[in-house]
Amino acid sequence: MSSFKTNRPNASTGAGERQRYIDFGHPEHHPPFAKDNSVKTSRYSIFSFLPLAIREQFRRNGNIYFVVIGFIMFLGYYTPLFNSAVSPWTTLGPLALVVSVSLAQEGYTDLRRHRSDKLTNNHACIILSRADDLDESTGKGDRKRDPRINNGNDLNIRLNGEQISIAFESVARMSIHAGHIVFVRNREMIPADLVLLASSNDSGAAYVETSSIDGETNLKLRNSPQLPAPSGGRLLSSTCLFNGGSALVGFGDESQQESESIKHAVKRIADMSLLGHRDGVCALLNPANENELPDLES
Repeated sequence: MSSFKTNRPNASTGAGERQRYIDFGHPEHHPPFAKDNSVKTSRYSIFSFLPLAIREQFRRNGNIYFVVIGFIMFLGYYTPLFNSAVSPWTTLGPLALVVSVSLAQEGYTDLRRHRSDKLTNNHACIILSRADDLDESTGKGDRKRDPRINNGNDLNIRLNGEQISIAFESVARMSIHAGHIVFVRNREMIPADLVLLASSNDSGAAYVETSSIDGETNLKLRNSPQLPAPSGGRLLSSTCLFNGGSALVGFGDESQQESESIKHAVKRIADMSLLGHRDGVCALLNPANENELPDLES
């Protein structure tokens, strides 16, 4: 299913507010939303280091004071304006040494930030991709399959009579875009802001640690969406899309415990996204779903 984007004014503020809809299974690579997932904590580049770092040093009142005193001593020592018996270098020399040491420390710290950013941005992540798209790009880039999942083999699924091969593509963290379907294994780092679609735990729940964000080490519970069942039935959980867990599916008074393989999970995800339906349209555009359209005027 596809999605759409529109610009509508906000009725309460009167200001223009962009409504953004993500194509599920089709990443955004075009402006204005073609933003990558790179992280940048460094402050300087090789060209901006000296101007910006020196400016930061002379935002300190102490350094400004000694520069002014040294300049006055320079005028009295080297010009006939007035006499100064003390060389200005007795002030400017130690100041230059202190500033140089501070610049070296700041440069070393920022270099470590650059290395940390590079390590983070190039961390290997896994996304679901069409195998034919992956094969077409072979030789044009560094796209490759991840050998840790399904031994690097594709999953062949059949949707509406069509045979589709889904690959587990290994990408750098910075190459993740909005719309990608990301595969995260147990105890792995969450590579981006994600919407939980399914989990191998009961009821499609997952426990997330956010200590790197807010310092809290307590596990936080996150639940995946649930699909509504037919009238008279219970909710159909979207649990265990991965790792072959178990799902409780119930309608009325009947329920059964079912296990789902990774192939079934990928098939379900592909069936509800552009991963399996390249020419699909947004479900909200279906006349039967008119009541589900968001109220853009409020």
